[in-house]
Amino acid sequence: MAYRWLAIAVLVAGMVQGEDSMRTEPFVELEDVVVVATRHEQSVADAPYTVYRRTAEDYRLRLQVKDLADALQELPGVMNQKTGHGMTSPFLRGFTGQRVVLLSDGVRLNNSTFREGPNQYWSLIDACFYDDVELLMGPSSVLYGSDAIGGVVLARSRLPARGVEGAALQPGEGAALLRYSSAEKSFSEHLRQAFAIDDIWSFKLGLTRQDFGDLTSGGGERNPGTAYEQWGGNLRAVRWFDDDARLVFGIDHWDQDDVERVHRTIHHLDHEGTSTIGGTSDLRRTYDHDREAAFTRYESRNGAGVFEEIDLELSWQRIAEEYHRIKHSGDQERRHTTVDTLGARLRLQTPSAFGTWNYGADIYHDFVSAVGHDIKSGQRIDRIQGEVADDSTYTLAGIFIQHELPLGERFELTTGIRYTYAEMDAGHVNFSGEDRPLRGHWDAVTASGRLLYRMLDQNRLNLYAGVSQGFRAPNLSDATRDGEFGGGVEAPTADLDSERFTTWEAGIKSRWPRAALQAVWYYTDIRDQIFRLETPVTKRNLDKGYNQGVELSASCKLTEQWLLFGSFAWQEGRELTWADADLSGPRAWRPLSRQHPLMLNTGLRYAPAHLPLWIEAVLSIADDEKKMTDAERGDNRFPPDGTPGYEVLDLRAGYALTDNLDLAIALENVTDESWRIHGSGINEPGRNLVLTMNYRW
Repeated sequence: MAYRWLAIAVLVAGMVQGEDSMRTEPFVELEDVVVVATRHEQSVADAPYTVYRRTAEDYRLRLQVKDLADALQELPGVMNQKTGHGMTSPFLRGFTGQRVVLLSDGVRLNNSTFREGPNQYWSLIDACFYDDVELLMGPSSVLYGSDAIGGVVLARSRLPARGVEGAALQPGEGAALLRYSSAEKSFSEHLRQAFAIDDIWSFKLGLTRQDFGDLTSGGGERNPGTAYEQWGGNLRAVRWFDDDARLVFGIDHWDQDDVERVHRTIHHLDHEGTSTIGGTSDLRRTYDHDREAAFTRYESRNGAGVFEEIDLELSWQRIAEEYHRIKHSGDQERRHTTVDTLGARLRLQTPSAFGTWNYGADIYHDFVSAVGHDIKSGQRIDRIQGEVADDSTYTLAGIFIQHELPLGERFELTTGIRYTYAEMDAGHVNFSGEDRPLRGHWDAVTASGRLLYRMLDQNRLNLYAGVSQGFRAPNLSDATRDGEFGGGVEAPTADLDSERFTTWEAGIKSRWPRAALQAVWYYTDIRDQIFRLETPVTKRNLDKGYNQGVELSASCKLTEQWLLFGSFAWQEGRELTWADADLSGPRAWRPLSRQHPLMLNTGLRYAPAHLPLWIEAVLSIADDEKKMTDAERGDNRFPPDGTPGYEVLDLRAGYALTDNLDLAIALENVTDESWRIHGSGINEPGRNLVLTMNYRW
């Protein structure tokens, strides 16, 4: 509570001149600079990839998000599945969890315990601290290795500014943000301050706290058991050698408490018949999470020698998860998993007469402790392992090279190749009550090729096409997980092969003074994807499958004051699998899990020239989604007849009260519709008033 009043006091403190005005236009910003596509700065228009960038002003003030995953909402090809309140798992082109990669200031969140399907770990990154979020769609294993199948998301914070020589301690930019949401009964507070010492050191500190009450969904329906809280801090320090060379240090901490998986408990609320599906008698299923990370990175830019750019990074990350289940009988399960990840990566950039070369290497090594016990009839029974094998290690290493070659004035060819090696050493694995180790190793060569054609000058019309390979080695969760999932149970499995993906895509990017467009078609060939079986309880690699879709985003200035914008996404995919997850049954083509339905977002914005004001209305539409896997038909996150479509209207507005105080307000779900994102275990908020104040100094 004291922290909240401190934030309010700072917000109403004496006004000083701000540096930036509110920039929240939902325009297709093809001129934005991103690094996620090529690992060096490049405009969106010049990147032969499907890539998007969301600024902090956009997602803090226009969308007023509560967590990092929500910063991707309304982007085509993205579906934010929510198993519970505080458990959001973005699907990118139909893939999530193990098959998407999230980086925060270059530190890789993914580790070897990430399970099949949705997971909750994206909520462990503080959205309030980062200044933009970049999204690269499709397989990207050449640059990012295993797991980069559906896409890669990079959250970036701006470096604190360098100080003035001889000026000793110098205050830098700071900010205070307050957010209130009525349907979530939540308050979020964030404070950030930068300062410099001489021109040698600069620092930035961020502190965040969020309290969420029980969610109220459409029709005024209260969702008991959905309250939780989270808090954390981030520190960045820079040791400057000159304007182009520095050492960057970072420390992150995030603590999340009492996140409930309510759809498998007595607090489950029916949505279109989900209560007719079993598995809702538990008294509680609660998760607590802690994430800590530290990194140091040497950065060099604009070098005059062989190395134009250098990035050399060492990192450490710990994710600790506590799971507590109380069954209706009173029996209990407790699982505790801790993963320590040591990482190192090197990237070099060399210009030449034959284009630009980016190359390097990376290695990540996990140390995993996974323990658990049951309490039955008051007696404690220790398990051989926890969610995954106890006393385990997992190593992921690779080397890569990517080449960008101009072909005349209009064409540019980007090619790349990577070798990846993965090794697993699982110490204690529960094979039907027998404690045995399990070891394995996998490797792969992946490649990509991209062609950009600048048909018209000034990014009026750029065409791109390419093919990219993706690779995912079996991880500890695939090989050793012992327990249930949404539609059944799974057991440790040996002899799994790597998954392989190849995506072809073709798209256009066009920007004119009053309009912009980005559109793409893609087709992904899937080989050896790992599949859960129920009879027997094991896993197997499937032979093949596919996934294809169309994504489009566009905007048009009707007048100087009126902007029309929107996005569209369609997806369809199937896999050749065993009927009813029974190895003895026939194989048939079945839908891929959790494909997003046909989705459309359209909005109209008014921004008068004589006022620092904007107002917009956004309509989000999704079609019915009736395609489900056999396992999903036994999962109470899915209505028996499929997830109904929805039409949700949001009204938003923002006003710059002073040069450094921005106010934003939204009335979400104006019609108070009861709606659910496909595959989620909880409905979305009902009619929701959201208020945000952002004060900068």
